[in-house]
Amino acid sequence: MPFPLDIGQDSIERHFRKRNFVWSEDFFLSVLNEPRSKHDVYWSALGLRKVGSDRCIPILVSLLAYPMQDVKCVAILTIAHIGRASVTPLLADALLSPNYREKGYAMWAILDAADDRAIPAVLQYFSKNRTKLRTGKLDAFGNGMRYLAKFTSSNAEARAFIEQIPTYWSRIPQGTRKEMEKHIPEFVAQIESKLSQHSG
Repeated sequence: MPFPLDIGQDSIERHFRKRNFVWSEDFFLSVLNEPRSKHDVYWSALGLRKVGSDRCIPILVSLLAYPMQDVKCVAILTIAHIGRASVTPLLADALLSPNYREKGYAMWAILDAADDRAIPAVLQYFSKNRTKLRTGKLDAFGNGMRYLAKFTSSNAEARAFIEQIPTYWSRIPQGTRKEMEKHIPEFVAQIESKLSQHSG
């Protein structure tokens, strides 16, 4: 789970200490309905990760257009945590929408929660950003590949995409490669084996 809430619980409680704070969905929704500051919105969107239900998803969706970048990022991850696979279409739409610019967070949310219905959106996003992808400048690549790797045995398009990666593997930032090696070592091993065979 991205951004485990235990790192923010104390901050949330401190922020709302003068507001008759209680850990409840109703409390955070009441704050979001009448926020006093952008920080109210941020900490409420984060707090709903602990106590939120499907009932709060519509207001979190509205925060995807909020002017504060951190709010937009936290909101999409909270939506993913609460809705899990049921919000897959929403996460896929955010990845492709020109109105939601935090693409790295959209891909992170997809990795965290989406089922295979997000595969077409992920592949379309990579296709649209092919130049950045092949020059190693697409921040969302690592999480996107980890997501697609879940479905290589059941989805031919996901498998075909991963099979193309050796052609530009060396241009992917080393940090991204190491992160992928940590989470999907079998696919990284396959890629490096193909490269080794080619160079030999």
